[in-house]
Amino acid sequence: MNALLAVFRYELRKSVTAGRVAWWFVLAVFPVTITLLSRWVQSNEGEIPPADRNSFWSILLYVAIPCVCCAMSALLTAGPAIATELEQRSWIYLATRPHGIAWLLLGKFLVATLWAFTAAAAAVSASIPFINAPDPRDIWLGILRIAALAAPAYSATYLLLGALFPRRSMVFCVMYTAGVEVLLGSFPAVINRITVQYRLRSLLTHWLPLSDKIRDSAAMQYTISTSSPSVHILCLVGITVGFILLAIALTRLRQFTTAAESDL
Repeated sequence: MNALLAVFRYELRKSVTAGRVAWWFVLAVFPVTITLLSRWVQSNEGEIPPADRNSFWSILLYVAIPCVCCAMSALLTAGPAIATELEQRSWIYLATRPHGIAWLLLGKFLVATLWAFTAAAAAVSASIPFINAPDPRDIWLGILRIAALAAPAYSATYLLLGALFPRRSMVFCVMYTAGVEVLLGSFPAVINRITVQYRLRSLLTHWLPLSDKIRDSAAMQYTISTSSPSVHILCLVGITVGFILLAIALTRLRQFTTAAESDL
């Protein structure tokens, strides 16, 4: 645990750069901007009926925060985790240390999770005062709970992709997000159950104040599960732990070399 804590502290300090902090603010401000624009549109075109306000703001903030803010923050931090070490030519020193690779990936995973969750927490806390929903506290708490599960799940997913494709990690992370999480995650078939989005969307119907009209809609019936929240939480925990262990196993088995070493 001392090694993990040391790696976490080091990676956290190293990640606090001007560019990374700027991206954190951009991702945190994005949902607030969408919220303000939605209120402006409502003021010009008429308010949403009170019965539908909870559903509107719940879905809007769910898409903007767990789906965009968390995922993008995790992608920017966890995706290039291995590629960064290869580019800095520090991989040989990590690989020759006892459990060095495992502690490195775990530390980077924790840093990515922290960045993603803090951005989401700041975004939902700053957005809630501007919504006109009857139950803003329930929406705030529901989004925060979903973000707490989305941040580690996406961090582990992108960490695994970075281990599989270290040279083109960001490209494959973007392709995975668009092709698997967005397309397959919304596809009304059994295959969508392998995605993080499927579990998060199912928790959306349990933890946020949606109307019966939304819950009973055809789109929801084919793209969510009616299982209890504990089932979806266990699935997300399983995805997170499984992907981390797989990423560690892959990096220990594969012989990564730097460009300079491969030229020799």
